[in-house]
Amino acid sequence: MSIAALAGISGIDTTQGLTNCMDDEDLYTSVVGMFVDQLIDSVTQLNLAYEAQDWDNIGKIAHSIKGAAASVGAFEIQQSSATIEHASKQYDIDVITDNFASFITLISTTSTALKQNL
Repeated sequence: MSIAALAGISGIDTTQGLTNCMDDEDLYTSVVGMFVDQLIDSVTQLNLAYEAQDWDNIGKIAHSIKGAAASVGAFEIQQSSATIEHASKQYDIDVITDNFASFITLISTTSTALKQNL
């Protein structure tokens, strides 16, 4: 995976991600690889939690994604995760349901784009 290829992916700030990884490109690409694996697993977990209306678990998963997204510079996923997490804490089911499909699409689209560049 090249940093240039990652920089071309919408919603990925490689400058921030590299800064978070002490400008170590190998470390950064390794962290991105782990992030992709997490996103792929999270889609399944999120869908199961959504079907079960397990709003607390959705919030926990979103919190985990938010932190990982911040570490790689995936700012769009980070922001979307924060919205879902906050709504879960407030039991604001309308916000969760209004944003859930776009959240899953964003995660899926980004993980696919990243995986293609691994």
